[in-house]
Amino acid sequence: MSTDSKRHPYGVAILGATGSIGASALNVIRRHQDRFRVVAVTANENAAALREIVDEWKPSYTGLVDGTLAAGHPWNCGVGCLVEAASRDDVDIVVNAVVGSAGLSATLAALERGKRVAIANKETLVMAGSLVLATARRHGGTIVPVDSEHSAILQCLAGRPVKEVGRLVLTASGGPFRTWSTEQIASATIADALQHPTWSMGSKVTVDSASLANKALEVIEAHHLFGIPYDRIDVVVHPQSIVHSFVEFIDGSVMAQLGIPSMELPLLYALTWPERVPDTGVPSFDPISQRELTFEAVRRADFPMLDLGIGAGRRGGTAPAVYNAANEIAVALFLDGRIRFHEIAPIVQSALEEHGRDDGESLDLLLAADIAARRFVNAKAIR
Repeated sequence: MSTDSKRHPYGVAILGATGSIGASALNVIRRHQDRFRVVAVTANENAAALREIVDEWKPSYTGLVDGTLAAGHPWNCGVGCLVEAASRDDVDIVVNAVVGSAGLSATLAALERGKRVAIANKETLVMAGSLVLATARRHGGTIVPVDSEHSAILQCLAGRPVKEVGRLVLTASGGPFRTWSTEQIASATIADALQHPTWSMGSKVTVDSASLANKALEVIEAHHLFGIPYDRIDVVVHPQSIVHSFVEFIDGSVMAQLGIPSMELPLLYALTWPERVPDTGVPSFDPISQRELTFEAVRRADFPMLDLGIGAGRRGGTAPAVYNAANEIAVALFLDGRIRFHEIAPIVQSALEEHGRDDGESLDLLLAADIAARRFVNAKAIR
């Protein structure tokens, strides 16, 4: 059901409720219970944290993807619970905070039922952007970005047509290795990669931020969300994470959206878009205390995952799905201590050369490429 046709409170499903995005979404809804109610929640494997959420919110539906409870427990439902939660009649808005390709089927299911998807699962658009957007158009579903960069662009555009946009500029914090030498990056440990200077995120996303793979995914996502060609999307390093993105218009004017590093701001906007509502949960931006805003060029040679991902996006077909899947497995291998940080990019490049050359974009072909890339990377790690 479209939120435009229904009065408050809107029913919200939070997929990935125990993660950092899920926790931020619950914080926002806690302050706006006159507008929203939590009716469905899922988690990957954190049953204890999920129990606390259920005790507080008493949702109509609860699902645990990777069952860690007793066999037969009603919460144990595998990946199918993501689709079940997203498809419910009492759900108006789906907050998709799942990490990885598992979020794709839930996004499609929600859009097929005309729901709003507040999408923090960037892999959905990276893998199958054209299919996802076509599904939304066909069934009247709505995609509203949660990533701070894309939320910033949405706010700066304010409904202006694509023909008036000259360039998008996404900002990147630079991650924990922004000032590290090439030699230091080559010896980076897991602990090093997880020390993000400005954002508190899950381990996979934090490693992606350290390698700038996360920014490559965001460039692909921006291309699909806003219809801007890749040669008009730039990335700059902005260590303070205050300016979330710029939009440069064809007349030379530049709009930027600023705010302290908090996912609660873009989450609130995704839930209320196109409206704005009063909120006191996030500290106000103080231009005096935040008076030093700096910008740097990306050291592309030291962070090859950025150009590998953008190149995959330009190539299209199965390449973005392969890039995403290969990176997911490579990051998991790194977090397991089986490969070094500097080995992530060569492994992903090999997967792209082996499996990223198909031109088709059918769902079956994309899913097959995803599986093939995962198997390829896992096999590389065994050798």
